[in-house]
Order: sequence, then structure tokens, then C-alpha cells
Amino acid sequence: MAEETKKPVDAPAPFEGASQYRVPYSRELEGKNFDLVFDDGFEMTVIFPGRDKIMFNENGGTFVVKPCHVLKAEDTVYFLMVDRRDTKPRSGFILIIDTKEGLVTGNFMLQGARAEKPALVTRVVRFGAIREGDKPLPKERHGYTEDLVGRKIEWQYNPSFKITHIYLEKNGYCFAITDELRAEIAARRAEQGRSDEPINPIKEPCIFLKIRKNLYVFSWIEEVSGSGTQGFALINTDRLTDVGAFFGNNPKGEPEGYMFCAYGKWVKDRLPEEDFFAEQKGGEKA
Repeated sequence: MAEETKKPVDAPAPFEGASQYRVPYSRELEGKNFDLVFDDGFEMTVIFPGRDKIMFNENGGTFVVKPCHVLKAEDTVYFLMVDRRDTKPRSGFILIIDTKEGLVTGNFMLQGARAEKPALVTRVVRFGAIREGDKPLPKERHGYTEDLVGRKIEWQYNPSFKITHIYLEKNGYCFAITDELRAEIAARRAEQGRSDEPINPIKEPCIFLKIRKNLYVFSWIEEVSGSGTQGFALINTDRLTDVGAFFGNNPKGEPEGYMFCAYGKWVKDRLPEEDFFAEQKGGEKA
């Protein structure tokens, strides 16, 4: 469990490199409170006392007040992230609150929990429900899914940055290496004296969750590539839009924690990265 440090940490200027298409923050939860009960026994009370603030406690403990923005993902589905940079190790959480179904999913992050990889974000995913007095808790839950495995989406984060995510398997994904990206990587490696190294796709660990019909979570951690940052996106597969958040470090190695939106399109053509990993498994090209 993360502990509060005695003195607040001076935060660097905010880095929000992929936030240009982010929709306005929602104020629909202001003045509301929720008792969240997770299936592993963990509990939270969260209160939204006013604009851009949240009060919360864990397992009946002392309430903490933090800055918090809320994005409305769908009617009655809300997405929020709290970045607790004043804890050691740094901690934070993402909540997906579905007020219609009375369900909640929590993604609880730590950065710096592993001494050998201080930048790496680790996490615990919890599924649960909203408790309303003495009413029985809903029986349904959000959960893991493989619905997106084998599919690909090209995401546009801002006018100059787009990337194709290839959902390879239930716990692994990669991104497509475009000619532009390949040239950028080659130039960077040349500066490092690593020009002879092949530029191969990287498979990163990920998870997929189903929130409701055509509403999915895709979340990845940049562990293999080294930055350690977590990306977390709540995707509407009908409209091909998402709301999400990054938690980790920016390209300069400074803490980043911000929310984003993007829009996408399905990619139907088979990509070289898929053949690369198929060959690694001993399979054949399509």
C-alpha cells in the first residue's frame, strides 16, 4: 500500500501530448457520492464535492481530497483518473462507473513498486458494484474478454499523430511500424551507435475488458519498450471513439498523468507485424 510522503512533491509542468481531441470534462457527477464494493473485499467511498475535485477513502479510512476530472464515455458511464504523486511509491487509480447498471471497475496503479524497474507501472484490476443502502448488489459484473483479439484499429490522437494497434492475443498487442516511424527509430539508433540492430515489432502486455455491448477497455503497459507507462482506453466500437488516460512518464522521463480522447477506423488488411509474430509462434503467413 502506498504511503503519504511528509512533504508534497513539486510536480513538473503538465505533459498532455495526446490530449488535443479530448472532449470537455463532465460535471454530471458533482454533488454525488458512491459506495463502491469490489469482489475481492476492497471498498471505497467516493464523493464529488465540486468542480474538478474528488474525496475518497479506502476501506473506511481517512478521506483524501484530490484533483479529479471526469469524462463521460457513454450515457450513464463515467471515466475518471486520480494521480497521487505525493505517495511513495507513486500511486493512482482509474474508475469506470456505470450508474445505470450499478457497476464499477477499478484499475489501481503503482509506479516504482519494483526496484529493478522504477519507471514501470504495475496494477490491480478490480470488478465490483455500487452499494445503495440495503439493496442487494447487482449480480452482473464487467469482466475480461477476447472480443477484440485478432482485430486492428488505427487511432488518431491529434493531427500529426496516428498509430495502428494490433490486438494480437488476449494478453498481448503491438503497434504497426510505419515508414515514418521506422525512419525515426533508425535515426535514433544511428545516434546511439546501434544501426545494425533490426527494427522489429514489439509485443507489449495488455488486457481487454467488456463494460457493456460495444464498450470495451484496452489497456497496455510499455514494459518491453522500457518506458513503463500505462495506457488505458475505453473504446466504443460502434462509433470508434475512445476516452482514456496515460499514467507513467513522458518522453523526457518526467511524470505524466492525463486523460485523452481519440477517434479511429478499423484496419482490415493483414499487416507485416501479424506475420512476424505468427512466424515466431511457428505459424504460417496468411
